[in-house]
Amino acid sequence: MQDALDLEELVAVLLEEHEYGDSLKPKAFHKVLYFVEQELEQERVPVQVPKFWYMYGAVVATSNSNINVDISDGGSSVTSNLDLDDIDVSEGVLRRSQEAISRALDDYYDLGLDGITNKMYEEAPYDVQRHYRQLDKQLTAAADTGQMTLDGGKNEARTRETVYDLLESFPLDEFPEYEDDLYIWYRLVSAQIDSDDYDPDEAHRISETFWRLFCLELACRENSGLSHSEVAEELGVDSIEGTKEELRSFLLEQEKQKARRNARESEAAIKAAEAFVAPHLEFDVKI
Repeated sequence: MQDALDLEELVAVLLEEHEYGDSLKPKAFHKVLYFVEQELEQERVPVQVPKFWYMYGAVVATSNSNINVDISDGGSSVTSNLDLDDIDVSEGVLRRSQEAISRALDDYYDLGLDGITNKMYEEAPYDVQRHYRQLDKQLTAAADTGQMTLDGGKNEARTRETVYDLLESFPLDEFPEYEDDLYIWYRLVSAQIDSDDYDPDEAHRISETFWRLFCLELACRENSGLSHSEVAEELGVDSIEGTKEELRSFLLEQEKQKARRNARESEAAIKAAEAFVAPHLEFDVKI
């Protein structure tokens, strides 16, 4: 009989303790498990939750387990092939585990998904993660016509402030190789926000691309001992470095397209100015 739980056993207990009718959703699953691990530490129940920080918080690695995280189009759910009867631990360990899980679930029920996510982000390794969460919310709201300001605006000023906060808080000392990517993103998203035909969806697409690029590296550094290949498997990519290069290529192409548009607009502006000035220069000098 063991004195510790492995991940599959832990999830079996979690799903059993989850008291509401619907299955625990994947977004909540990752966040609840993050706090379950902390509660188990207080109960002195040994457990190792394989996890890493990614785009929207901490993610629990489940690829090499009997835990099924279904995010198909038909719905989303978390299931386990393990039942409580299959868990070989002492009654004391099981009881303390249930109490710890119950406390973490109570927090989730009280705070809701957004609240428990905010609580998780208080413990994020870098300030920039909190600023990106704010930017993501602002861009999502701006793209929703139902959430526009009373004058039909899209909160460009606040979004611009958050973009600058993200730029300033980015940990370049620890991630110097991302400086070029950071400034390409900043130029692209700033130009989009300042544009007369500002498109929040496009700003979001650019920001998500940069954030995913950075978070691929973040996931490999800020985790519970996972290898690059394990992180790649969990994210469903063949290669971390290969995926980074694809994302970099996208951002560079966006910058090239922006430069070409600016050149065309500048050329058109020069031609328009010349067309306006030329008639005024055509005069006869009479003696």
